[in-house]
Amino acid sequence: LSELVSLRSLTQSASFALCSCERLTSSSSTVQALMGKDRRKDKAEEAESLGKQQDKYGKKGDGKLTSGGPQMKSFSHQECRHILVQKQSEAKRISEEVHNGLISFNEAAFKYSEDKAGAYGLLGWKSVNELDPDFWKAALECKEGDWLREPVKTQWGWHLIMVQGRKTLKKK
Repeated sequence: LSELVSLRSLTQSASFALCSCERLTSSSSTVQALMGKDRRKDKAEEAESLGKQQDKYGKKGDGKLTSGGPQMKSFSHQECRHILVQKQSEAKRISEEVHNGLISFNEAAFKYSEDKAGAYGLLGWKSVNELDPDFWKAALECKEGDWLREPVKTQWGWHLIMVQGRKTLKKK
């Protein structure tokens, strides 16, 4: 008999809790009054509009927009080749020749580059301080072992850029 009484009181408690939950969920203003507004969704929308990215631990970034590409590893030097000409139209014509396979990038550098260094377009390993800022920035956009199809303007003229390698050199 005592088991029946305790079972009955347990059933009544469960039905009371269920009714209370139904009343609370049916009245969102009551829930907000008791618990406050859930601002997680608002913060997530704000972060997304600011371009913040989540890392693999779910933490937000610094709010700066990323370029969309994969994050590059840090490096201090790039090995580059380039073709230097004075006119953009000439640079675009050479780019088309190389892109269409009529001539290789190295052959075009040997044949067309006006670089005074005499290395036929090979710049070697250069740090950021040794290259024109526009040249360095454009070279960062290029994948290692590939070349940029669009010519880049610097103080010396128009360049077609090929990045052959990247590495970090330690200071001596």
